[in-house]
Amino acid sequence: MSWEVQEAKVRELAAQYGDNGGRLLILSDWNVSGRKGTAARPGYRRLVAMIEADEAAAVYSYNLARLSRSVQDLRALMALADAHGAPVRLVADHVDTSTATGRMLLTILAAVDEMTADLASEHARDAVAARRARGDHIGHPFYGERPGEDANAVIAAFREAGTVMGAARLLNGRKLPTRQGGLWSNTSVRAILLRFGALPPNPRPGVKARAPYVLYGILRCHCGHVLTGTRYKNGSNTAYCAYKCHEAREVSNHGLGAVPEKRILPWIKAEAARLRLPETVTIERERQAERDKLNARKARIADMYETNTIKRDDYQKRMAALKVSEDTLEALEAATAVLDVPQAIDWEHWTPEAINKVLAAMWSSVTMDEHMEPIKAIWRRPEWRG
Repeated sequence: MSWEVQEAKVRELAAQYGDNGGRLLILSDWNVSGRKGTAARPGYRRLVAMIEADEAAAVYSYNLARLSRSVQDLRALMALADAHGAPVRLVADHVDTSTATGRMLLTILAAVDEMTADLASEHARDAVAARRARGDHIGHPFYGERPGEDANAVIAAFREAGTVMGAARLLNGRKLPTRQGGLWSNTSVRAILLRFGALPPNPRPGVKARAPYVLYGILRCHCGHVLTGTRYKNGSNTAYCAYKCHEAREVSNHGLGAVPEKRILPWIKAEAARLRLPETVTIERERQAERDKLNARKARIADMYETNTIKRDDYQKRMAALKVSEDTLEALEAATAVLDVPQAIDWEHWTPEAINKVLAAMWSSVTMDEHMEPIKAIWRRPEWRG
């Protein structure tokens, strides 16, 4: 049913209780499912805030699904509205919580509505599983399966260029359009090559190994992006390292887009030499129990969700509540990493990976200015900087 029809019905019901015209405020989360959490529904959040502030004399909705499809959220809303004397009235369901019968009916309808939504999700999952077992393709058709798409041209470009990046350049130079009509990128070319077996998959899937750069993942451009390390060769000279911001090509008036490592290394060494660990470092080690406790809580919540003891919305709320604790845990882990290494970095003999491990434990990032000069190191613990 259209939004206009639903609004007209709500206004008609409100008018029966004298709450039409200027007394009626329309709040809408149109095109957002009632199964979504409150974070995705600003209209619902404002409704709750108005009830809490005693700014709502009554709540009108077309039906129960427009309010929420979560029994837990509906019970909380009913309890809040009842505590502030704001009855909930529904058009299609003929519910009025100002009566005992209406409150009971709303609870029953909420349970049935949630069960119906859960059944629909189960049926959808079963249908997808059956299609996959039958060998059907799920989702959008692959490139090359629609008229006018030539996957063989992509494979031929790769074999001619020898690299994925080179293939993307050839395809863009030959004006071969992508499905969306844009330019070819490494990602789009690689996906097609993997699909047709022209490019062997990663033989060692999993977490990406830490790149062999001293400042890997540490330097942050003034535009907010993390600089990427790259090695270059200058004629016959050995390869040297530089860090660049990939957004520099897209942002006007960005300033410098790259900086050689050797130019900023003196500043990095001087800042790293300021490390001063407190004498009470044993206190940090004793907080292992706090880290174990947080991990155990996360594991319990995950187990409850996997066994359907809690619903997805409740799972997300509980995990979000642990975010502050996770930030604390990250700082504690960083502290432990620093405690386990010597305070003096051997810049001459240590590998780039070993140096990077120490720097990443000390700093969350190093901020660069428009001239690609380091201006500030963000210490994970300010008291470490002597």
